[in-house]
Amino acid sequence: MLPALRVLRPHQRPILQARWNSSLNGSQGGDSNETNEQYAGILNVLHRTKDAQEKRTVISDVLNESTMPKTTTSDVDTMFDMNDLASSLSKIDQTPHQLHINATFNNTIVTLTRPNGSPLITTSGGTAGFKKAQRSGYEAAHQAAMQLLEKMQAKNLQVNNLHMILKGFGPGRDAAFKALVSGSTWNVGRITDATPIPFGGCRPKKARRL
Repeated sequence: MLPALRVLRPHQRPILQARWNSSLNGSQGGDSNETNEQYAGILNVLHRTKDAQEKRTVISDVLNESTMPKTTTSDVDTMFDMNDLASSLSKIDQTPHQLHINATFNNTIVTLTRPNGSPLITTSGGTAGFKKAQRSGYEAAHQAAMQLLEKMQAKNLQVNNLHMILKGFGPGRDAAFKALVSGSTWNVGRITDATPIPFGGCRPKKARRL
């Protein structure tokens, strides 16, 4: 673009004249093209934002619909879990009965007691019909345990939780334990071995010679 020419005439104001420049018109055309491109870009951005908003709304609706049944099922699961927890806690709160198995080398005595320790039923190898040395055998302990279960059914005793206390190392220890565990549906929550162990003290009795 050429600079403007200033022409002065008498008694006239200065007039600015500019020559025609093709480059100026070309630049104006370029500016118009640029503005058109800018407008087109803005319109594209607006269309894209509208499409994105529509997609977001659709996606949000799908997500909401998909999450609704999951929340309900989770609530149901938590309800079932709470019920199981309440039932387990109620079982824990119940104080267990005590079942004592005293297995000596001469006899096997089985006693069912209340939670405070007062006896309910007592059986042994002698009450099962065995005499003298037979009272300490395996079969005598098994029959004594079965007799205790029969007496429980006759008295209609409901024992849910049980604490088993074993004492002694007689031959009827395992027989009574297996018969009582497998012969009833009670829940054995604890097993204790109360066999006394000597340490120091008085001189023990002389062992028998067999």
